[in-house]
Amino acid sequence: MYCYQCGKQVEEDVKFCPYCGAQLNSHDQNNGNGYNPINQNYQGSYQKPDDESSFGYALLSFFIPVVGLVLYLVWSKEYPLRAKSCIKGFIANIVFYVLMFRCIMSGIVGIASQYDDEVHWNHNDFNAVVETVSYE
Repeated sequence: MYCYQCGKQVEEDVKFCPYCGAQLNSHDQNNGNGYNPINQNYQGSYQKPDDESSFGYALLSFFIPVVGLVLYLVWSKEYPLRAKSCIKGFIANIVFYVLMFRCIMSGIVGIASQYDDEVHWNHNDFNAVVETVSYE
């Protein structure tokens, strides 16, 4: 028997497809050759009709990356296009912060090196006297 949703061969006595989770009913959902797909564009997950990519979710994920990551994990199977928008916003946020960190650090290093060139340290001023005391 074949699954009507994904087209993969399944055993006769199962009630749900082990590959896509579609409910199987051998009497109603297959034709003479055993395969009658409902979704011709099946790619491993069922896409709901109201699933679409959203710039709003990407923007939300950019400004609040934890929310974007949670939404991606929750929606990855049920709403794959929305989940993809969330992960894009999350990744854009991470890239932005890494670039900002590098710019800030290079600015700090530049300022520090400029300051270090102007100040001449006399290392002889930092001598310490150590005295040993015997214990009796």
